[in-house]
Amino acid sequence: MTPSSGRLYDFFLTLQQKPVLVIGDVMLDRYVQGEVERLSPEAPIPILSEKHISMTTGGAANVARNLAQLGAQVSLIGLIGDDNAGNELGQAIAEVPQILFAPILCSDRPTTVKTRYLASGQQMLRVDSEVTTRLTSDESAKLLEQAKIMMANCEILILSDYAKGCLSPDITSQLIQAAHQQNIRVIIDPKSVNFQDYRGADVLTPNLAELKKATGITDDSLEAIETAARQMLETCAIDQMLVTLSARGMMTVSKEGASHIPARPCEVFDVSGAGDTVIALLAAGLLIGLDEVEAAEIANIGASLVVAKSGTACLVPGEILAQSNGNKNALSLDEARESISKWRQAGQKIGFTNGCFDLLHAGHIHILKQCATDCDRLIVGLNADSSVKKLKGADRPVQSEEVRAAVLANLPFIDAVVLFEEDTPKQLIEAFVPDCLTKGGDYQINDIVGADIVQAAGGIVRSIPLLEGHSTTRFLNLSAVKRR
Repeated sequence: MTPSSGRLYDFFLTLQQKPVLVIGDVMLDRYVQGEVERLSPEAPIPILSEKHISMTTGGAANVARNLAQLGAQVSLIGLIGDDNAGNELGQAIAEVPQILFAPILCSDRPTTVKTRYLASGQQMLRVDSEVTTRLTSDESAKLLEQAKIMMANCEILILSDYAKGCLSPDITSQLIQAAHQQNIRVIIDPKSVNFQDYRGADVLTPNLAELKKATGITDDSLEAIETAARQMLETCAIDQMLVTLSARGMMTVSKEGASHIPARPCEVFDVSGAGDTVIALLAAGLLIGLDEVEAAEIANIGASLVVAKSGTACLVPGEILAQSNGNKNALSLDEARESISKWRQAGQKIGFTNGCFDLLHAGHIHILKQCATDCDRLIVGLNADSSVKKLKGADRPVQSEEVRAAVLANLPFIDAVVLFEEDTPKQLIEAFVPDCLTKGGDYQINDIVGADIVQAAGGIVRSIPLLEGHSTTRFLNLSAVKRR
């Protein structure tokens, strides 16, 4: 099931800048990519000829990155060592300014690193560098102190447990208690086989294997899964559970009932980090007031999209909105002129902006909402695919003009989308002569195409400050924070 187009748009518009706190096992995900052309003479194993190395966020840091890319304002607490990997992880997190990272520096343990070796896009080997002992009493005190400070500015708490030592049962219990004292809901991605370690959590998000280990069930039927989940809710005082079922989708279980959400058809390429995307979207949905089934449906969409990507990936709003069933599309030039004529007869002010809007992200949403405040009707000039290729390169756009137009046209504050093939929207501006012309803050007023036309007609031209850290190019390159 796919939520209605309006519901999905409401989801992303409401989520923007909402505060979330993520605590858990942060890690650096390193990818060594190359080619295999022969076997080793020393042993029957392939020889990987290294081409490049890339690094990105993993574990709890990837949960935070998922939320930040969707538009939330995220605070993150986790352990890092006093080492190069810790510095690299800090740099990777800093690539997303919407994440405020408060690391607990541990001089006696290394930063957790997962190194994956790939050939032709396929994983050959994974090597983990880690220490999984629990925190010292001093480190625990620092983490709890920092968490209580950051809870003052969050509306939901996510605990991302990868069993690397950050979230001992005692710390988890204290975090749950502290959050509930401030009426903050707690969502936990569990790793412990003893779900009592998460007693009192609002939501638990195990996969089927984790649920089986925790309950001892061997039956894979949906009925058995629901029964086992409900048993854990009762014995561990947990309100809700979302069980991910791989190819069978996911199931939500609460005291009120259960709902099975079938998996969406998709091509599975890499499941790395899919659970991080699921808990991020689930938490985002609950944060803005969706019920557990609605939030899980959105998480299900996200899971189907992220497993088609390589490596520990995340999403932007435009990827999910492209799955909606909105009924608005681009207008022709004549249709737009006709609409503008009617709006002007009604005394309404016409606004205009333009761009490629490839993979609509939080920065786009920010600019478009600001543009809409200047006018009664907002028209968006959208670069057609041929125009985007000239501006961005042969591998762009990622989304077709039809998809990009539909995503924009169904935003509630956009009244018309018109495609143009040219490098600039000058012809559209000459045709519409808008009352307000706006662009992002990377443009000076004098550099905005059509500014002279609008100003000569007595209109207003404005440059809107950008939302730092958001761009499609940055998003596409984020999984390769550092290369050599």
